[in-house]
Amino acid sequence: MVRILRMLACLAAPLLTACSPEPPVLLPAPESASSAGMAGAMAGAWSSADPFDPDVQEAARFAVQTFAVQGQRRLLFKEVIQARQQVVAGLNLELHVQVSEDGAKRIARVAVWRKPDGHYSLTEWVWLD
Repeated sequence: MVRILRMLACLAAPLLTACSPEPPVLLPAPESASSAGMAGAMAGAWSSADPFDPDVQEAARFAVQTFAVQGQRRLLFKEVIQARQQVVAGLNLELHVQVSEDGAKRIARVAVWRKPDGHYSLTEWVWLD
């Protein structure tokens, strides 16, 4: 009988602590590798991004290559002049990129969506010059 009472006490202990009047302690979520570049970015809000960030550079190169192939143009990526990002289901990037088209410097505003699976999609290309 004593054994049964001890077993019931062990089983009931977690239930009693779950009903305690003390508020739960909330810990910050650990920062994952995929969100490291988005520190301080609030979902849905646009924030500035580092033009030299490797993810921004990769998105810019993807945009230039995709636009060149789709339009059968000879474009050469030069640099990202300006960048901003929006955290959504994935990440929207709006970039001002400088390219060389047949030796002439041109600037375009491009929008790239990095999908949750990591793949990119070019959603906009507008020449600014």
